[in-house]
Amino acid sequence: MRELLTRQLDRVFLAIGIAVISNSSNYVILYMPTFAVTQLKLPASTGFTATLLGGLILTVGSPVFGHWSDKVGRTPIMIAAALLFLITSYPAFVLLTAVPTMAVVVFVVCWLSLLKTAYSGVLPSLMAELFPTRTRAVGVALSYNISVPIFGGFAPFFAALLIQLTGDRHAPSFYLMLTALISLGTLLAARAGSRRSSAG
Repeated sequence: MRELLTRQLDRVFLAIGIAVISNSSNYVILYMPTFAVTQLKLPASTGFTATLLGGLILTVGSPVFGHWSDKVGRTPIMIAAALLFLITSYPAFVLLTAVPTMAVVVFVVCWLSLLKTAYSGVLPSLMAELFPTRTRAVGVALSYNISVPIFGGFAPFFAALLIQLTGDRHAPSFYLMLTALISLGTLLAARAGSRRSSAG
């Protein structure tokens, strides 16, 4: 731990930043049953059905994207997923509020779950590669468990608060877009650092 915090603190911050969108998206998806009931006036079963299907996508898809990243690299897949979170989160919530039906809720949750699957299926490998073997376990554990409660655990609170403050039912997408931007910037920084290390 001493070595990690004195010599590798930059790697810890990179790992925290990279994990941000994975955690925020997970908890926003889990917030969807509440959103469906409180904002769309749909039965609770709608949101629960959607999150169940999203969970199946995550379960089946994560190993697929993880294996694919062994062939094409970690950051290209994760950057693409973060970009799609940034670009499509707001339109997804616009669609939800414009056409508040079970089919649309299922579609949006499955889409967000697919993006999370692409990102999170690769995330553990990239986080592990950020740290040398000596500090890998503690580095991944510390950084991930800082990111989860801050950006994941508070996601439903921030989503509900943004709706309350702005009066805009699309507001949860703002949180997804912000966290996607954080992770995207961190990924680009990590990739640039990796290239400098390779060149050196």
